[in-house]
Amino acid sequence: MEIIGIAFLSAIGLFILMIKINIEFFTLYHWQTDIIISSILMFLFYGTFSGMVTAMVAGIFISIFLYASRLIIKPI
Repeated sequence: MEIIGIAFLSAIGLFILMIKINIEFFTLYHWQTDIIISSILMFLFYGTFSGMVTAMVAGIFISIFLYASRLIIKPI
């Protein structure tokens, strides 16, 4: 349960940063953003099994957030 909580908080933090920068840009290039953020998270949490699972679950949350925001924003 702690892994899911840490992953959710990591994903929320990254999503807030994406909103502050420019969410339209990130939703336009959603799959590239998803790959880059998941790779960075795996690099940051590298070292333990729970760290890698946390990075993977956070990547899944980011994918869900990007998909939902893409449906709401409708990038050009």
